[in-house]
Amino acid sequence: MKKTTFGMTGLIAVILGIFLVVEISHYLNKYSNSGSAADIEREIERRSGMEIEIRDLMVTDDKLHFVFTAGQMVGSGEFERGWNRKFKFESFGHGTNGMRQRIVETDKGQYLMLAGRNDEHIGRIRAFVDDEAYDVDIPDAPYYLVMTPVQGTDRKFATGMLVYDREGTELARISVPAGASSPPVR
Repeated sequence: MKKTTFGMTGLIAVILGIFLVVEISHYLNKYSNSGSAADIEREIERRSGMEIEIRDLMVTDDKLHFVFTAGQMVGSGEFERGWNRKFKFESFGHGTNGMRQRIVETDKGQYLMLAGRNDEHIGRIRAFVDDEAYDVDIPDAPYYLVMTPVQGTDRKFATGMLVYDREGTELARISVPAGASSPPVR
């Protein structure tokens, strides 16, 4: 009886050990990207079949966000950080619009991600999410990537945006909600 119990316990321990080794190996394979621009480029090029160039990247909580170009197209995406401090691919998208935006979920909350090419010398964007307005300063650089904390929402994108240049002149109104006011000019 003792031999049978000992044998069964040993067999269960071996099976659990094999299962753990397989699971840890699978996890380490999934979370294997270092988060460097070169590693991100390789991953996105492999997935998209396009040659890309990372223009900016930023880590926010458990996510790594990036903006890239592929020819004249602008794209953005994100990776998720694992417990081994490496990253796994989450998503990316691109298009002919020079501005990318969406609401991003992290382990510490939600953020409005604004990214793109800054050909028009954008200085500020007033973004609307549900009933809230968020004033976001855009860096004076050829490309930008800005993460702004937002209150909890079910939306995937901003409700609307007012885009201003560095002098405060309005450049664009994008799906601006009725009654939305312009921010004071600086």
